[in-house]
Amino acid sequence: MKSESLGIASSRPLLYAARMGTERTASPALEAFIGKSIELAKERGYNPAVFIGMRRQYGTVDAIERLVQSGDLQSGFRRLKQLDLLDWTIESAVIKFPTEFSRNARQCAEWRLQQVQRSRKSSE
Repeated sequence: MKSESLGIASSRPLLYAARMGTERTASPALEAFIGKSIELAKERGYNPAVFIGMRRQYGTVDAIERLVQSGDLQSGFRRLKQLDLLDWTIESAVIKFPTEFSRNARQCAEWRLQQVQRSRKSSE
């Protein structure tokens, strides 16, 4: 059970996409990064329940792709920014593990992270 509390893949099937024949499995390094991200967020009082649920339903890569490409600024991104955990957002995961994601997901992640950098500079 400890691995589930960290958001690390358990023996239960995580991938909805696998049942649909379109599995995109995350590397062990990406899974570890996401697990650590969830652990750090929980240590600071934030439980990313929506992301954890999507991860179980769609798998890590597909859940991240869906959220990063959404036009909405995700509540998890805002919360991690407030907690000074921008380096642990799913957008950062896309940048750190670019070969695991689509070109569009990489562009969306880069754009969202650039917006934060711009807003930081303009508020200084």
